[in-house]
Amino acid sequence: MSTKRILIVEDEVIIAEDIRMMVEKCGYDVCGMITSGESAVQEAKEIDPDLVLMDIMLGKNMNGMQAAQEINETLKVPFIFITAYADDDTIEKSLHVDPYGYIVKPFDERELKASMELAFYKYEMEIALKASEEKYKLIFNNIQDVYLEIDLYGKILEISPSIQSFTSHVRENLINRNIGDLIENKRDKEQLLKKIMQHKQLQDYEITINNGNNEVIPCSVSCRLSLDELNNKEKIVCSLRDISQRKKLEKKVLRTERLAGVGQLAAGIAHEIRNPLGNISSSIQFCLRKYDIPVNLKQYLEIIQRNSENANMIIKELLEFATPRDIKLEPIFIVDVLENAISLVEARCKQRGVVITKNYTSNIPELLIDANWMQQAFVNFFINAVDAMPKGGEIIIECSYNVDEVMISFCDNGDGISDENLAKIFDPFFTTKSEGTGLGLSLVYQIISAHNGTIDITSEIGEGTCVYVKLPVKEGRN
Repeated sequence: MSTKRILIVEDEVIIAEDIRMMVEKCGYDVCGMITSGESAVQEAKEIDPDLVLMDIMLGKNMNGMQAAQEINETLKVPFIFITAYADDDTIEKSLHVDPYGYIVKPFDERELKASMELAFYKYEMEIALKASEEKYKLIFNNIQDVYLEIDLYGKILEISPSIQSFTSHVRENLINRNIGDLIENKRDKEQLLKKIMQHKQLQDYEITINNGNNEVIPCSVSCRLSLDELNNKEKIVCSLRDISQRKKLEKKVLRTERLAGVGQLAAGIAHEIRNPLGNISSSIQFCLRKYDIPVNLKQYLEIIQRNSENANMIIKELLEFATPRDIKLEPIFIVDVLENAISLVEARCKQRGVVITKNYTSNIPELLIDANWMQQAFVNFFINAVDAMPKGGEIIIECSYNVDEVMISFCDNGDGISDENLAKIFDPFFTTKSEGTGLGLSLVYQIISAHNGTIDITSEIGEGTCVYVKLPVKEGRN
């Protein structure tokens, strides 16, 4: 991977030189040092940098915000604004340029590095999100909507064959059946008919339909009242669209926003809390070693020590979570990674009375993956499964191959997860355990996504949980 190229725009020569040295110490190349907004616009167009460090207060003719806005009209490049003024008015004005961060003078190398890494991380996530949006937009534009006619009581008079494109229903079998047999929620059916009768039409009303295999599909339906000219009776004409991909994309967008927020939080915590927390911990350790402390006082000092260590561990996990994954892709047999992960949890499983059953398909090809990160993800699945079976149980691992992807599943017969908790399972900080930060599955989601894979979890209370991972064959990251 080539070294990132940084353009510095700063009218104070000495400050610019200090920034250059810090940037290079952080491992980046400085591709230019500019002192005016006008020159910055021209230079950026010529050298196309990976990131611009832009002083807000430049010359009279063009300030940093104006220069950034003009550059953005022709180039998509991340900016970090450098300023000695962090007042609300300055911040509000700069928001119109959509910067990727701010750094307030004076600053040190560590603060600059954190700001640049977070800016690159946010920029890469936006690029990936845009690619996903274009992909799903193409899919949406080519999906054939389902044409549907029903009478005022919900009986299906006509339905197009396209219903078979995303469900197992046969068109002919649906004719003369009630729309309620297709709509999953009875209240959705009642509300649908009620709203149509009240307003004569309905636009993009969201419902869930049963696909015929006991699975639900989110759909958008638009309807209007129409007069059947053949029998002079009113009927309801609808178009039905599968919005499963849109819903998945919306979840990804929300998750991306949460991750960006966590990244900013992590950087702030590292700067504001980590050092004083370290001072507390080292001071307590010194007192416990150096002085003969009464027992009743010593126990309170030990409580402080334990809790400061726990807090430091949380900060460490936050930083690990917020830092972009350094994925090193190599051709690896996924079964070898699974076996290594199993060896790490075998003792824990034996202690809890948990049996691991393996079912691997033969001739599974190599995948381009980072074995260490993928192993960490698999270990997380195993630990969660074991924790869900305090009285023992079984974990069934299946690994199979289908043309262009490998599927791995981890199923346990533990306590299961409620639908409410399942919807939040990948959210940062969400956990049902008494200990832990709730970042484990969020980190796992990042790892799988970085490999262009997908992860899905299904669960039933009292029955158990299944984790399904799909990884592309011989593909790297986008």
